[in-house]
Amino acid sequence: MIDYHVHPNYSLDAEGSLEEYCEVATRKGLREIAFTTHLDSDPATDDCFVIVEGRRIDVQSGYWLEHYEASVAEVADEYRERGIEVRLGVEVDIYPGVAENLPEAFHRTEFDIIIGSVHLIDHRAISAEEGANAVFSKYAVEELGHNYFSIMTDVIESSFINVLGHIDLYRRYGETHYGEAIHSLWKPHMKLLTEKMKRFNVAFEINTSPWRKGQSETMPSRPILEALIERGITQLTLGSDAHRPEDVGAGVDRCLKLVQEMGFPSPVGFKKGVPYTISVL
Repeated sequence: MIDYHVHPNYSLDAEGSLEEYCEVATRKGLREIAFTTHLDSDPATDDCFVIVEGRRIDVQSGYWLEHYEASVAEVADEYRERGIEVRLGVEVDIYPGVAENLPEAFHRTEFDIIIGSVHLIDHRAISAEEGANAVFSKYAVEELGHNYFSIMTDVIESSFINVLGHIDLYRRYGETHYGEAIHSLWKPHMKLLTEKMKRFNVAFEINTSPWRKGQSETMPSRPILEALIERGITQLTLGSDAHRPEDVGAGVDRCLKLVQEMGFPSPVGFKKGVPYTISVL
């Protein structure tokens, strides 16, 4: 199976080297993994760093991207001989103006896959409890939905992402503030979102990390998955969102059964930004 959302220790909030993730992936029998280090570039936050050989490096530095690309290529060569394909990816934190704030070297890096994910509203991380509390106390659920999905739909037009990450991340802490209303937040925005996904050939991921956090649904949830397939959006990847080597591949077999049950085609992989079908037989 595959895991197309893996954070090695280049990410501030992750642990484990490229080799450690590859070792676990090999033991678990994965066929492909994609390293997707966080690329946080909002200058109004204090997260615009990566870790290279134990040192914090400004995300705008070209050095880290060169180091990252070369290091992933090295492990890809080594582990290809052991039956696993390793892809070079990145998870870009998307927010208004993100395209203008990407590192110059970003555009020279030959990524296989670029995930675009909304983590920030008003420069606060809704993926963390403190940030979510601050943002959710400020907006009614309809306003939150407008803000969140406007960021997502607008960035699709900038044509640098291949995959939308965890489409309903707001759900992680949203039920505490909004109750059941949080689960319908997406409905007014699905038509425009899917139209743009089709127009710009953007896939989505099914992120299994909620299962590890005690939640019953993946991201996106089953109702969103049903809406996506009804609207003809069937190009998807599977990802654990692993931040520790032991979590690589977690939930992907279970997720594949869900995909097959719902009638989605086989998931896709990416090489140099070009999607291809991965046979699951």
